[in-house]
Amino acid sequence: MPKRELPLIFAFFVLFAVLFAVLCITSCVSVSAEILEVCPNCGNYEYVKVEVTCDNAILSDGEGKIPLNAKNKILVAAKNATEFYRRFGFYPDIEAQKVDRRFALSNQGEEIFLLCNGTLEDTLAYGKSGSGLASFQDREVVYFRNNGSWDFRYVDWTDFEPIYDTVSGRIIVFPNELEIKAEKSLILVSYTLPEELNLRELAKKGVKIEIFLDSSPVGRIPLEEVEILKDLKAEGVEVHFLDSNSYKNFHYKFAIVDGRKVIITTENWKTSNRGYMVELESEKIAKMLLDVINSDRKYTSPTSSHGKISDLKGFKKSGISGKEVEFEGEVEVFVLPDYNPIFGFISSSKEELLIEVPYMDLTWFGTDKLLDLIENACKNGSKVRILLDSKYSKERNEKLISFLNELARKKGYDLEAKLIALKGFESLHGKMIYSDGNCVITSANFNEYGFKLNREVGIIIKDKKACEFLRNQFYEDWKDRFEVLDFTEELTKDFPKDFTKDLTRIPSPFTCVAAILSLLTAFLIRNLRS
Repeated sequence: MPKRELPLIFAFFVLFAVLFAVLCITSCVSVSAEILEVCPNCGNYEYVKVEVTCDNAILSDGEGKIPLNAKNKILVAAKNATEFYRRFGFYPDIEAQKVDRRFALSNQGEEIFLLCNGTLEDTLAYGKSGSGLASFQDREVVYFRNNGSWDFRYVDWTDFEPIYDTVSGRIIVFPNELEIKAEKSLILVSYTLPEELNLRELAKKGVKIEIFLDSSPVGRIPLEEVEILKDLKAEGVEVHFLDSNSYKNFHYKFAIVDGRKVIITTENWKTSNRGYMVELESEKIAKMLLDVINSDRKYTSPTSSHGKISDLKGFKKSGISGKEVEFEGEVEVFVLPDYNPIFGFISSSKEELLIEVPYMDLTWFGTDKLLDLIENACKNGSKVRILLDSKYSKERNEKLISFLNELARKKGYDLEAKLIALKGFESLHGKMIYSDGNCVITSANFNEYGFKLNREVGIIIKDKKACEFLRNQFYEDWKDRFEVLDFTEELTKDFPKDFTKDLTRIPSPFTCVAAILSLLTAFLIRNLRS
């Protein structure tokens, strides 16, 4: 054999040995059994779903034991087969109560075990015994594996995928005027409805209008809403109230106009706060949102009605008209909790991250995950600025701002947080995030409810012009006060040229006001003495 062929043969031998070793290691560490899903607080249809590949597997809660037939790789063991079938439309592989009545999942939480050939292969501690997302407990909650860690969902949650489309649209900044233009139909969805807008005029024109509202919002139903809905119902508008244990709040805000136009907003159709709205044309997105609301119709009934009514009434109309911009580009529309791209949107930022929200809660079911998202962006080298409301939750926001700014000082992050100055609007209600040229507008608040427990909607915009517009708006809001603009040239263009030489001797408006107040005070004092 030629000597030059020996190295080649040796190389093939080494490669074969490495592949064989990898296969051996993989087979040695492969899991013989794994718990996939657990629904403990589901009444008689409570169940455990497992994957088994060994010959002798046992599922146990520390008291009862359920032997598992390993001929099937994925098995479902349910408490009562008939009840399970009524709920899900198919029968489980094992009816646990007929095998061992001692096996009963605790509603409050415990630990369950999966063994193969006497060796413990997997466990799940949930509820009061669990941690992170597995510590959350409620009826009809399913614990399931998500990318290697435990997550939860409710039994009747949907799984709508995001919709991508290239659209022409418009972004509106509130406060602003708002008039909805519809010819045939309008579906309007909101948490509350404190303003009538032009809905009555549309109904009188023959537009078929349906309104979906949360039945029991935090702070109770606004009094304005009751009066508005009474008038709209008299014009033939259909009103539905949504109520469910599975979604803590129906907090999404969107509209579908004539089956093709979509409006997504941060606002409850109230025009006096700082907020954001996106209008666009897309039959694909309109269809997806229509499917969502049709799915959620099951949470209404013909006799559905609102909850308790607030005794508060009235809000101020802003005299300031906000900005708007038209754009054309790719968007991604999603509904929560089905799909949540916001975490990755924040943590992957490498250049600039701007967050404008009413408030933030950085804890996440007993963990610091939401804080970790922001820190990840900081560690990536991103410049991070956070703007919070200065009217509601002010004390809580001030504490968070102090914490974040101190964290930035200690760790050297380019991170700063502050309260927004209320410059011509009631409060900051919008939820907008800018990251490295892309931007998100969403109804979701920055907490567990917004990102997990509520029904929410959001849109990612990938158009440079639109996102630069929102970035500039953020920095306008970041300023502490109005800038005093110099209108000297405009005001004096018709005056003689030498007139401007004496402008420096003209008192400022503030000096004039102070002088007038001083004269009035002196006049009042003199008259009181007399």
